[in-house]
Amino acid sequence: MRDRTEELTRLNSELALAKGIAEDANASKTRFLAAASHDILQPLNAARLYVTSLVERQNGGEDSRLVENIDDSLEAIEDILGALLDISRLDAGAMTPSITSFRMADLMRSLEIEFAPIARDKGLDLRFVPCSLPVESDRSLLRRLLQNFISNAIKYTPRGRVLVGCRRRGEQLQISIYDTGVGIPVQKRGEIFKEFHRLEQGARIARGLGLGLSIVERLARVLNHRIAISANAGGGSAFSVTVPIATAVNHTAAVTSATPLSKTPMSGALIVCIENDPAILDGMKTLLTAWDAEVIAVLDAEGAMSAIEAAGGRVTGVLVDYHLDRGNGVAAIREIRRRFGDGIPAILITADRSPAVRVAAREENIAVLNKPVKPASLRALLGQWRTQQMVAAE
Repeated sequence: MRDRTEELTRLNSELALAKGIAEDANASKTRFLAAASHDILQPLNAARLYVTSLVERQNGGEDSRLVENIDDSLEAIEDILGALLDISRLDAGAMTPSITSFRMADLMRSLEIEFAPIARDKGLDLRFVPCSLPVESDRSLLRRLLQNFISNAIKYTPRGRVLVGCRRRGEQLQISIYDTGVGIPVQKRGEIFKEFHRLEQGARIARGLGLGLSIVERLARVLNHRIAISANAGGGSAFSVTVPIATAVNHTAAVTSATPLSKTPMSGALIVCIENDPAILDGMKTLLTAWDAEVIAVLDAEGAMSAIEAAGGRVTGVLVDYHLDRGNGVAAIREIRRRFGDGIPAILITADRSPAVRVAAREENIAVLNKPVKPASLRALLGQWRTQQMVAAE
């Protein structure tokens, strides 16, 4: 009996040791991927800014086609890197939800801003039905989940429409995405949430590795939200996620229902950029100048404040990298606001997707854009700032 007890104790110790080694290896892998992704995303971000500037300057012809192909390729790399990093962090348990209560209308509007140009380019009718109810979730993670649903709907809908709407189900809100795309056979619906799994018909229509829905499944598990898939009565598919309805709102988004979708003229805007990578700084300046904005592009907060002082303190908004040579972007924004006005709009631009950065930015009322920056999202926020500035000047 004693021998058996000692054997069980030894086996339990070995299992505990093996589990500890596996967990350490998983955490190490996540840290490595996070660091590697940051280093890869830095030059990729610079390339994206330069290419976007070229895309907007083209007037047709062979050069225009080549530039657009480069832009498409860079976007594909961004999507793959982002997906791999998300899956790694989710599997390692490194993505912890930060639950807040927020207006679903704000989140829907920011998604509309992001996807409207993409749908328009494909000739699709993308519609978002307004929803006034507040919900309880991690806003960033829920946004990521819905981004994957909407992106897939647009990607696999050759023609027709995509509809995003909400329906109350007791104390829960069901957010649904309907499309008139290729559809998914009933017997295949369980398979599409596996990594690198794509249906043959979908693979013929759009590129990709089949990671989007596997991320959705993991995000839903982390958030404890129910996801479902069914056929759209009008043809195509219907995906949904169900979230708890909140009783009050304790988080207000930087992008609101007042954010314009149109390209607000940037003439007269003064945008301050702080970035310690010279290539990214030059790329950002090139892009913003192409949008007809006046730009202060500097490597640190001290240089920014000197330049703002020389400009008479008039600032439309600031774009700041999180990792600076001295301090971080949140502290830099805080210092600029302390000196030139608490109401100066700001965006933190970072490859760091950790919850701590997100929380620090939210506490200071700073919007966050991840690297590589999507120019459409950046333009939407800058347009909002410029509109507010022009209204205040009237």
